[in-house]
Amino acid sequence: MLKALIVEDEQPAIDELAYLLHLFNDIEIVGCAQNGIEGLKLAKNFKPDIVFIDINIPKINGLELLKMLENQNIAIIFTTAYDNYAVEAFELNAIDYLLKPISASRLQKALEKAKNFVKKNELQNKKINKIPVEKKGRIYLLDFSEIVFARSQEGFVEISTKDSTFLFKNSMKNLEEKLQNFSQFYRVQKSYIVNLEYILEIIPWFKSTYWLVVKDANKTRIPVSKSNIKELKSILGLF
Repeated sequence: MLKALIVEDEQPAIDELAYLLHLFNDIEIVGCAQNGIEGLKLAKNFKPDIVFIDINIPKINGLELLKMLENQNIAIIFTTAYDNYAVEAFELNAIDYLLKPISASRLQKALEKAKNFVKKNELQNKKINKIPVEKKGRIYLLDFSEIVFARSQEGFVEISTKDSTFLFKNSMKNLEEKLQNFSQFYRVQKSYIVNLEYILEIIPWFKSTYWLVVKDANKTRIPVSKSNIKELKSILGLF
């Protein structure tokens, strides 16, 4: 079920479009507005998948409203009696531009475009918390939560879990980008990324540097640069 918002300047226009939308079982109207300010407010509150916008609406016109919504992954469909704004609307990435009076068949085509837009965004935003790694010629999909630490090697990255080691045939920078939305991973120095949930011990070392002991099979010791130890202690709540 896709959520739709209608922004028209008059109630009869809202009622007419709402009637047509009720012909489609997979569309739910979550709100209606008669000016751009109210439309923007409802869009923020209800987070619709589709917004139908008339060009000539009070306070904020339809094109201005589109500009305010364009980064929110919303399918924008214009409904208007004027054809002279179509080029500008499509340049602003509107999904479709419907001229009034709107027929059910023409609306259906616009809705199909909107559904494809929504589906594409859902696929792009779907997070896959696994990473392809190799071991002995076989490829595995390793869950991020299994990573204890990663160490850069020449031309690849070695990833260690609690009981095994794998190769990630890409750069450390690429791995860091994949892990950036997971707060438990921290780059303790240029060559190492550590999963903070697997730290077993922190051992003071030479000249204010430290070893991190992690919970893999070998209780590996990882050096922490002097510049990072203060931030790391703060993250761990050590001071």
